[in-house]
Amino acid sequence: MKINSFKKLLSIIALCILPMFACSNSDNNQGGGGNNNDEPTSEVEININTALTGDLIPEDFSGLSVETGSIRINNAHYNGYFFSGENAQTLQIFKNLGLKHLRVGGGSVDMNQTEPTYKDIDELFSFAKKSGVKIVYSFRLLNGDMEHNVELAKYIWGKYKEYIDCFSVGNEPDWNSYHKEDPEITDYPTYRDKWKKFAEAIAEAIPGAKFTGPNTGSNYPVTGAKDTDYNGSSWTVNFAKDLKNTGLISKLSQHNYVGQDVAALGLTPKQMIDKMLSSSWVDNEYPTLYNATLKPVLDEGFPYRLAESNSFSSGCDGGSNCFATALFALDYMHWWSEHKCIGVNFHNKQWVLNAPITMNEVTGDLLVNPVGYGIAAFNLSGNGRIQPITVDKNEALNVTAYAVRNGKNIYVTLINKEYGTNAEKAKVTINLDATVQKVETLTLTSPESNPASRKVTLGGVAISNSEDWNGKWESHSADNMTFEVNATSALIVKVSMK
Repeated sequence: MKINSFKKLLSIIALCILPMFACSNSDNNQGGGGNNNDEPTSEVEININTALTGDLIPEDFSGLSVETGSIRINNAHYNGYFFSGENAQTLQIFKNLGLKHLRVGGGSVDMNQTEPTYKDIDELFSFAKKSGVKIVYSFRLLNGDMEHNVELAKYIWGKYKEYIDCFSVGNEPDWNSYHKEDPEITDYPTYRDKWKKFAEAIAEAIPGAKFTGPNTGSNYPVTGAKDTDYNGSSWTVNFAKDLKNTGLISKLSQHNYVGQDVAALGLTPKQMIDKMLSSSWVDNEYPTLYNATLKPVLDEGFPYRLAESNSFSSGCDGGSNCFATALFALDYMHWWSEHKCIGVNFHNKQWVLNAPITMNEVTGDLLVNPVGYGIAAFNLSGNGRIQPITVDKNEALNVTAYAVRNGKNIYVTLINKEYGTNAEKAKVTINLDATVQKVETLTLTSPESNPASRKVTLGGVAISNSEDWNGKWESHSADNMTFEVNATSALIVKVSMK
């Protein structure tokens, strides 16, 4: 090849590839995490009719679920009480995450172990008084002592009635292992009869006391779940039908570990991330549980709460505690709030890897795991009424959008679950039939939008165990309602109307 021809060829190549490295000068508002300006972009259009409003999200929607053992002093190598009006770190984290509900129960309520003392219970409710949480307190059913439960319930009700949401008896009775421990419980009918006897004994001693149940463990027919149904229906549905006219029940409780037991499945962190960020959970798994179990509960006239939840049960280091869990939690809470769920309690067994609150084993300080950032993001975007929206996008684009209205403010949550080599940005335009006065955005991100990262920021900052969250809302022009949401990040858009 001649030199001149070669130079011309190089010039042509340079002209072709130069635009690939050019920085965008777009006037669009920027959101999401990461700095890769070369990501392909797909457009999304969201239309909001402000004349429409949906259900009110309960103030205590966001909650934790803990083992009964967690309220004992020095439990799980923690120094002192995890729950106490004097525990400044737990109080601060609950405030920063927006947690207003606490379910005390779990598997340890039915195990042969040291039961919390009255002193332990007093400390728990001193925490409730300081934090403002409502508590579901559970009593033992498996080989339980009914008279003891009644005395304990009378003590709690007599001193702390105002902090009680309701009572519960037993935990996850549908598992086959449960039926081998107590000669009085061998199947659903025998469980139901014993549960009713124990609940009625408490209700007779405490007129006005209400209960939740049955805290079914299996989320069948979700993929991979064990079929524990009785007569073709979940124990939750059977319980709603059978207890409907007793006056004992205020709400139904269902457990939901979407991806099942990670240790039993032997999943790697990458496989966990693939599942948590997959559109199939939102498109298939959540609707499957809702349609099979929770819609029938609503049809029986009961509200329901996901009283023990998370992405997976057990844990895998690098998967259970990575940034993907934050995006999962934010998505999960918004989806269920749109489906008439009255609350989600993420399980916080000490100190499983996906617990929202964990402990530094060296210093003993409490820390917030990535999943907690998703809960905190929901607290900033999920107070008010569901705001119906329509979303126009490429079906293949893995982006979800939700809106909540609080007075003159509408919070639009945009979650871009695209990740990896071919991940796409979302260029989102919000159309609103109202005069906009002010626009602000808040990001939920990790360094370089890495779903495997354990570092997370909300509004540009980490969540502290000692100070109020001080993340920053970024102001934007009210005339421009188009935003870019980078792959593997979330953006909350606060639109203030005149």
